[in-house]
Amino acid sequence: MSFVDYRGLDQRIGEISISTQLNILFYINPQNLLEEKKKFFEEIVKGNEYNPLFVYPSKNPLFSYFSMKPVFETYKTELKELLEKVGNDSLGLLCENKILDILESIELVKSIGTSNFTENSKQFYGELDNKLVKLAKKQVEEKVPIFKGNKISFNNAINIIKNFLKKKKLNYKLELRDSTGSMFAVNSPEGILYINKDLVFNSDLVKRFISHEIETHIYRYENGLTQPYSIFSQGTSKRMLETEEGLAVNIELLKGLEVENSLKQYAGRVIAVHTASKKSFFETFNYLKEFFSEEEAFNLTLRAKRGTFKTSEAGAFTKDMLYYRGMFLIKDFLKENPIEDLFYGKYSVEDLHLVKGVDGLKKPKFLPEIPKK
Repeated sequence: MSFVDYRGLDQRIGEISISTQLNILFYINPQNLLEEKKKFFEEIVKGNEYNPLFVYPSKNPLFSYFSMKPVFETYKTELKELLEKVGNDSLGLLCENKILDILESIELVKSIGTSNFTENSKQFYGELDNKLVKLAKKQVEEKVPIFKGNKISFNNAINIIKNFLKKKKLNYKLELRDSTGSMFAVNSPEGILYINKDLVFNSDLVKRFISHEIETHIYRYENGLTQPYSIFSQGTSKRMLETEEGLAVNIELLKGLEVENSLKQYAGRVIAVHTASKKSFFETFNYLKEFFSEEEAFNLTLRAKRGTFKTSEAGAFTKDMLYYRGMFLIKDFLKENPIEDLFYGKYSVEDLHLVKGVDGLKKPKFLPEIPKK
């Protein structure tokens, strides 16, 4: 086999990944969400059916898809050329997966708000299976006990999180945002942790924030930065997301945190995707109201319907099923494997055998603090 310049290959793949800046959630969250949410509930009160008319970033008026920079087509050509350079060893296969994912993500983003979006979403994230839907349905039907933990003021919660970051010498800033479909989010490359500004904290929620956003998402990213190739911090493949979200939930479970409501929310996301793929926004919302509050039902429906062609028609953004499916995936994995195996960087369970085959791999610097049984 001829020599492969993996340093150069990894660097170029990373540069293209960053240059495309395809943060799908940035493009997919409606620009007019607050206005359409207000109108939706006003119509609901009147007893009217209403399906939101969401607006996304500018599209090319000639083609009705996102006006990607001309250089993106150049990138696509170059990525296909890079595919020819990878070897058949572990690192080569990881690079190949990454290149193919970038190509797929370009097509997914281009199709936001078009009739092709649902199919592209299924291709990128996968499809639901009936077994998972049945498990989710059973979960949402269960009554969740009201958690009676100590309430914490918003400022105190922020200070606890800041002190934890300082203790771990992690240079991240907290940024408040308007309420969205999720309470928290993290942008590791930018060093930003997002928190909904109207969030009501209790002691358990603070611990869950630290476990989920910092001890999972940030730790895996930071450990990836210590590895010899940037692919470990950027994520080796699209399958990484399912592993990462499933890992976050399992860490919360291993810490004995009150996660019943979270599990119901994750199950609700599965039901939302399943229903939205067959029904309108309004119909999906109405069905979810049987198990959730109107606010929760709206947010779950929003998450499943964002990016689709018309919310009045069948169609779904399928990403949300990964959280619940990932929980079972990682629970099974941890029965036979140490948690450390998932902290060399950002990769999937399926890619672990390839990760372990890369020369120069370094032991994880950051690991979650799991109580010993």
